[in-house]
Amino acid sequence: MLIVLFRAVILYIVIVFCIRLMGKKQLGELQPSELVVTIMLSNIATLPIEDINLPVLMGLVPIFTIVCIDVFFSYLSLCSRGFRRVLCGSPKIIISGGVLDQRVVKKLRFTVDDIFEALRGQGIFDISQVQLAVVETTGQISAYVKPAEQPATVKDIGRNKPAADPGTSPPPTRLC
Repeated sequence: MLIVLFRAVILYIVIVFCIRLMGKKQLGELQPSELVVTIMLSNIATLPIEDINLPVLMGLVPIFTIVCIDVFFSYLSLCSRGFRRVLCGSPKIIISGGVLDQRVVKKLRFTVDDIFEALRGQGIFDISQVQLAVVETTGQISAYVKPAEQPATVKDIGRNKPAADPGTSPPPTRLC
């Protein structure tokens, strides 16, 4: 039992180190290839933990091999736009000028409900307010509101903010 615990600790440390080495983001921001690597690493790490007859090295070698491949692919994607497009995909415009491109949405296998949910999450409740919406390579939707629909700022109104007097402090706040 102690051997299994020791193996689990070693492999946990190795996996955390490898994930940090690869520079991974939050799970929702992972590229598909990064998600595959993460799942593969976790599956490979469980083999030597479960089977005490299997040497720990038999788990470490494939882990480091996959990490090296991932780092190499990351380097290639930095150097080559074509390789990056193949590995990660490219952003797709789904809304332009307040009009949803049904053809692109269908090709991405998104539903209209998925898109409206993402827009609501960004505080947009009317699709006609959207100048441009893009499905990023991570699957997240970025939306840009039309300038006429954006809230007015102090600069837009033409007023200057009142300057706070540095010698005065704000009045105390009453809690009761």
